[in-house]
Amino acid sequence: MAGIYFHVPFCRKKCTYCDFHFSTTFSGYRTELLELMSLEFNQRLNEINEPIQTIYFGGGSPGILTPKELEMLLKEPLRIAGNQLIELTLEANPEDVTETNLTAWKNLGINRISLGVQSLNADILRWMNRNHSVEQSLHALTLLETHGFSLSIDLIFGIPNQHIHDVLAVIELVDQYQIEHLSAYALTKEPNTALDRWIKQGKTAEIDDEMQIKHYYTIQHELKVRNFIQYEVSNYAKNGQVAKHNTNYWEGKPYIGIGPGAHSFDGVSTRRWNVSNNQRYIKQQEWFELETLSENNIWNECWLTGLRTVNGVPLDKLQLLGGLSNTEMETLKKLQEGGMLRLENTHYTLTDSAWLSADRLASELFRI
Repeated sequence: MAGIYFHVPFCRKKCTYCDFHFSTTFSGYRTELLELMSLEFNQRLNEINEPIQTIYFGGGSPGILTPKELEMLLKEPLRIAGNQLIELTLEANPEDVTETNLTAWKNLGINRISLGVQSLNADILRWMNRNHSVEQSLHALTLLETHGFSLSIDLIFGIPNQHIHDVLAVIELVDQYQIEHLSAYALTKEPNTALDRWIKQGKTAEIDDEMQIKHYYTIQHELKVRNFIQYEVSNYAKNGQVAKHNTNYWEGKPYIGIGPGAHSFDGVSTRRWNVSNNQRYIKQQEWFELETLSENNIWNECWLTGLRTVNGVPLDKLQLLGGLSNTEMETLKKLQEGGMLRLENTHYTLTDSAWLSADRLASELFRI
């Protein structure tokens, strides 16, 4: 079992760009929903056929949860995982990081924190509608370092009017703190977000693709000279501190997603989507859908997830899925001659300059 994912659909505020499933008004049903998430896990124990190696709390803002709430959700997964568990990650925002919480998180077995820094520019944080200040981010990093967590930070780049110096300021945090993982995400305009409305109303400039590309390759270079390995399109690690839970997603290993909006995969051909609606989840009425992937779906996902990673797409996996057609071989040859793809150690991988085109290049190998 690759891992267990808990989707905590609560946030204090709605960020300008966010289209994840969550609610900012949840006090009336908070306890009921969390208890149902624990019940969902217990009801799905028959899906666990391998040791649980990773647990991940995402959202939303799982750092909102009290230690008692986290303990309730973790009780059974930790019992089943035993000493097989290698990574227990909690996504947290800087305002969640207090001495009391850090001590509790450590006692619960949480060993990795993914901190939503996003920017060190106060104006950008306000524009994003983030709930923390620059000072809170720096204080949180100091506390996390003191308590010895494996630490990852998030950075958002390509924001309208964002200067490259703002991006570099976040990168330079890895020089000041024991940060061994960084996730860098390009700002995207998602439907029905504040950002989407602002752009349509002319209140915010359109996202500048050329600026995003410049930011991306600057991040890539600056982290490389700091001995970070880019192991996925948006993720960098040093000293081997890759996100094991997320790596399992990209490698197609099985996982169970718990909570509203959570996804699951059996590692073979079945996906499950929990409803992205808190009240429907609570009522347990038509609250999830199942999909059996076709052979073409499985082939396409092999390319879509594989090309996003440094490990690429293995030839033996392609053989198990029926092998390459003559047309596909021609496509791969053209991509190699164009400097976008290479064949290394029986794996097809992207060149450094092609990372930003991963999804588009994968689609050229899709079977409809």
